[in-house]
Amino acid sequence: MVPDPMMLEALKRVAAALKLLKQAKRRGVDVKPARPLVKQCARALKSKDYASAIRLAEEVASPGAATRTSRTRTGSGSSSPNSGEGRTD
Repeated sequence: MVPDPMMLEALKRVAAALKLLKQAKRRGVDVKPARPLVKQCARALKSKDYASAIRLAEEVASPGAATRTSRTRTGSGSSSPNSGEGRTD
């Protein structure tokens, strides 16, 4: 059986985001605010929602994620990946 390429990409991105958080923590950054995003990544992976896991991992890895106030994602009111929000092209 061939692994799902999307799953492999999601695992790679989540692992990279966790590595960045670990490095930030070692430098003395309070990473507690990023914990809810990490938990959401894990839930997305568990439910095989790889696109969400990748998006959440990118949020975790983005500058300032460890120090920002966490945001709760419930699915309602959030923009779809195709909405164009935040795009500059």
